[in-house]
Amino acid sequence: MRERHYPGQVLRLKAFGFPVNIHLTFLIVLLFVIDSGLSGIGIALWTLAIFLSVVLHELGHAAAVRRFRGHVDAITIYALGGVTVWRELDVPIRGWRRFVVAAAGSGVGLFAGLGLYLFVALGGLGPRGALFIPSPWSRDFFFADLRGEYLIFFAGGFIWVSVVWGLVNWVPIGGLDGSRMLREILIKVLGPKGDLHARIIGVVFAFAAAYWFWQRGSTFVALILIMFAVTDLSGYRARRPPPGLHEPGARADVDHEAATLDEEAD
Repeated sequence: MRERHYPGQVLRLKAFGFPVNIHLTFLIVLLFVIDSGLSGIGIALWTLAIFLSVVLHELGHAAAVRRFRGHVDAITIYALGGVTVWRELDVPIRGWRRFVVAAAGSGVGLFAGLGLYLFVALGGLGPRGALFIPSPWSRDFFFADLRGEYLIFFAGGFIWVSVVWGLVNWVPIGGLDGSRMLREILIKVLGPKGDLHARIIGVVFAFAAAYWFWQRGSTFVALILIMFAVTDLSGYRARRPPPGLHEPGARADVDHEAATLDEEAD
C-alpha cells in the first residue's frame, strides 16, 4: 500500500510501528531557540529534547489507542506540538477509554521525565548533574552549556519539557488534553451537554492563563492559549451531526499536544 503524503511533510519516520510525520512548521522552533543565547550545540540539543519529548507524548496517545484496538493513521509533529490522528475499528473507544487515551500522552512523558530525573538525582550523571538539575522544573541551562556539560544539558531539557509541559497539558484549557479528560468526565455526569460545558470551562481557564502570561510579557503564549481555546469551542458545532443523522461507527479523532517551547527560549 502506498504511504500517504501529508501537506507540509518534510520527513516520515516509523516509531514502534506508528508513522511519524515531521511537518515543515517544526522548523519554527529554531526561531525561538536561536535567539536564546545558547551555543550552536546547545540550540541543537534543546531542539532535539523538544522533539523527542513531543514524539514520546504522541506515542503515549497512540499506544493507548492500539491497546483499545483502535487504529492510528498518523502522528504529525508541528511547531507547537504534535497531533495523533486515530479511528475506532471493532471496539468503540468512548467514555473511560477516551479519557485514558487523552491522559496517556502526558502520562508517558511524566514517567520518562521523572524517571530520568531520579537517575540524575541518584548521581547517574555525576555530582554536576544534580547541581545543574536541582528539580524536574528547574535547571541551569546556560551554565551547563557554558561548561560544555552537554549530556546534562540535554537531560535537563528533556526532563523540563516532559514534566512541566506534561502537567500543563492536564490543565482543562480548550485544546489541551486536560480539556478532553474533563469532557469525558462531564459527559459521564451530565450526558451529551457535558461536551459543551467542558469546552466553555476550557475557554475560561485559557483566558485566565492568557492574562497571567500577558501580564508577564509573554504575549505570544497568551495568544496561543486563546487560539487553542477558541478553536476548541468553535469545533463543538462542527462535531455535532445534523438533526436526523448519526455518526458512522468508525470515526476519526485527533489528540493535540500543547506548545512545548520554553519561555526562556523566546
